[in-house]
Formats: sequence, structure tokens, C-alpha cells
Amino acid sequence: MPHQLSLADLALLHPIAEREARRVCRTARLPAQEREDIRQDLLLDLLTRLPAFDPARGSLAAFATLCFRHRGIRLAARIRRERAGRHPASLDDPIAGADGEEALTLADLIPESEGHAAWCGQPTDRIAALERRLDLGRAGTALDARDHPLCAALAEHTPHELGRRGPLPRSVLYRRIREMRLRLLAAGIAAAA
Repeated sequence: MPHQLSLADLALLHPIAEREARRVCRTARLPAQEREDIRQDLLLDLLTRLPAFDPARGSLAAFATLCFRHRGIRLAARIRRERAGRHPASLDDPIAGADGEEALTLADLIPESEGHAAWCGQPTDRIAALERRLDLGRAGTALDARDHPLCAALAEHTPHELGRRGPLPRSVLYRRIREMRLRLLAAGIAAAA
């Protein structure tokens, strides 16, 4: 008859699984965030092997440690095989067989809409970025120098927060924001939203 796990057994197994998961992450050079997944994998493997546990031959802790070790070795070996199968390439490496005076690189072949900035959720339109830079330059000249620190503070805090903590009362702060909007509108820079 298979061994039934009790709460005391689980309390005994979790620290062993945590220790083995830490060992696997260390030997496989995995980040600490992977430890929980490894621990769950070890416990799941133990549950599938639990029918083979015989209390007459040894303790549950010894059986679990042996199962965790074997599974951890197999996991680490699989991770090493997967890493060995990867071929890291630099974006600046020349593409083999590229003709012409200037060899193409991998970066030349990846469209901007599929590049690193797109993966990070950043805008990828160069024209829009250029227009935004030009608008910021025009905005800097349209605003008074005394408004620049206020703009920087508004980038991090709401007007309500600035009015509550800052030296300016909220009414003065909102009036200056309204004046800045009017100056920007007069310079041809419309409000974003």
C-alpha cells in the first residue's frame, strides 16, 4: 500500500526540497527566481515516486533526499544541454555571404518594429521620436527658466502632491501650469491629452 503523506511529512519535506532547489540553482547557475519552480518540480517528482517508498528500508527524509538529488542532477544536466545548444551572436557580427563593400550585420536585418526597444514596450517610430525631441526643444525655449524646475517636479509628482509639500500654494501652482499650457499652445505644441 502506498505511503500517505501527513502534514508532519510535508513539514519535513519542504525544507529538504528548498535546500536541494537552492543547490540545483547554484550548480546550474540559475537566478534565485527559479528556485521556487525547481522546488515544485522536485516535490512533484517525489510524489510520482512515493509509491516506491518502503518505510521498512529507510526514512521518508532519506528517500526524499535521494529522489530530490537524482531529479536535481537530471534538471541541471538538461539545463546544461539547453545552454550548450544556444549559439550566442552579437548584433554587430557580420552576416556570412553578405556582398558589397560594407558587410551587413544582424542588426541591419532586424526591423525596428521587432527590435529590442519593441520588446521592452518602447515606441519604435524614429520619426515620432525625432518630433518629440524637437517639441521638447521648442518647449524649453517657450517656457520661462523659472518653470523648468516645476516641469521636472511635475514629471514625478502630481500637482496636488506638489501643492501639499511644496513652497507654492496649490492655486498658484495650478495657475502656473495653466500659463505654461497657454505658452506651449502659442508655440505650436498642443497638449498630449
